[in-house]
Amino acid sequence: MRSKFKYSFIAPILFFCVSTARAQVDHELQFNMNYNVNLPAGTFKDFVSNPAYKGFTAGLAYPVSGQFSVGLNVGYNDYYQKYPRQVYADGKGSSISAVVSNSVQQIPVLITASYTLVDKGFIRPYVGAGAGVNFIAFDQYLGEFDNPVSATKLAVRGEAGLLIPLNGYSSTALRIGATYNYAPFNNYGVSNLDNWGIMAGIRFPLR
Repeated sequence: MRSKFKYSFIAPILFFCVSTARAQVDHELQFNMNYNVNLPAGTFKDFVSNPAYKGFTAGLAYPVSGQFSVGLNVGYNDYYQKYPRQVYADGKGSSISAVVSNSVQQIPVLITASYTLVDKGFIRPYVGAGAGVNFIAFDQYLGEFDNPVSATKLAVRGEAGLLIPLNGYSSTALRIGATYNYAPFNNYGVSNLDNWGIMAGIRFPLR
């Protein structure tokens, strides 16, 4: 289920990104790809406390000016945690002994804006923000039984980091940053799927 969920959303988004890039290649549209590690925050930590090491973000950015750009970004994070066998109340006056596994996948699709604080130098700090929708697959396994939930919710992201240009005649740069992702949910007693993230990747022009 998790693979179908992931690829059903990523495939059309990447197709849109490639089509847009071909249409605007003369304007030095920029593509970025990053590896992410995300850590649960808020009530999300009560459901899964392990970091999500299976994460990435990819997107397009159009430079409105030398320092300001707007774009479209898609991400993926896969959280999983297995808890030791315990005895749980079944809500009907009896108990059950079982191993509980919690699994959450998030695919945020965001419209983004980014501002580079300085446009010269070896290291260029930047700040960014994004807002859009978050496609969520949320599941809890009680032994072999599960009760999956799928939802589409608001997603908001704040970001700050550094760009490190690789040469003086292209916008190609290494990208290192940190994010905070606001992700309301309200299910299974979890009010949000907020998380902190760190990322590293590359940005380069499509031309």
